[in-house]
Amino acid sequence: MSRQTDPTLISEILGLVPTRTKLRGSVSRSGRELDHNVWTIDVDHGFNTDDDTTGTRALRDLVAAARPGVGRFPLLPPDCSARIWWSSDSDSMQGGFVLPVELAAAIAELGVDVYATVYLDDGTNSPE
Repeated sequence: MSRQTDPTLISEILGLVPTRTKLRGSVSRSGRELDHNVWTIDVDHGFNTDDDTTGTRALRDLVAAARPGVGRFPLLPPDCSARIWWSSDSDSMQGGFVLPVELAAAIAELGVDVYATVYLDDGTNSPE
């Protein structure tokens, strides 16, 4: 996100192509006018698999997509705020997740904070 910096300049600095951008002044889904620019890379929702029970596949995919930007995030102007928004579903009431050390190291190499949310399932919800 940025207050002033145009998303096109963010793309140039990071050497990455966003999946979407929104300009300050445009109207959000909630009907509010944005007071900042948005530059986003999204990846598909990744479900847990037998090979990856950590629930971090989508996070891994996002970090891989952002990898060409390693070393460039600190070059963003001061009005920019770079962060990873990640959520995961837990099949338990405790809601924990595991970040394998190699994934944590790759995130650290990007130099971007992670804002994580875990959605809990109490076992009463049945898949449809």
